[in-house]
Amino acid sequence: MYHQYDPHVLLWDEYKYRHDHIWQKLFQITIAVVLLGAVPYLKPEITQVLKGWILIAPLLGTVLTLISLVLMHFELTLFAKIASAHRSYQERQGLLKHSRHNYFRYLVMTYVSFLLLVSIANVAVVRLLWLGLVA
Repeated sequence: MYHQYDPHVLLWDEYKYRHDHIWQKLFQITIAVVLLGAVPYLKPEITQVLKGWILIAPLLGTVLTLISLVLMHFELTLFAKIASAHRSYQERQGLLKHSRHNYFRYLVMTYVSFLLLVSIANVAVVRLLWLGLVA
């Protein structure tokens, strides 16, 4: 049985924490960006009153996604080091043989990049709708 200060237990705890943290942040970012992007569609009358200012909410969503992309890069870099050490330990113990291909980073970064593109597209659509309402 492992002692709570066993380095391998601490490594596993850190692995779980980082992995859960990344997933939690992905869900939070997604919810925030979707909500900010939806603001102009909620009440079209507000769009007429706020005019160009209505773009602030979707633009904030885009900025949030861009910042998240950068922060996720750093978080995934740290997670990769922890995951590598944990997997190495498992292999040395003969517990598991891991594939050398780890797609987690690629999938997360692709998802956040896609979220950024959708957010940018939404800003463009809102801008076009706003122009259509003004004309």
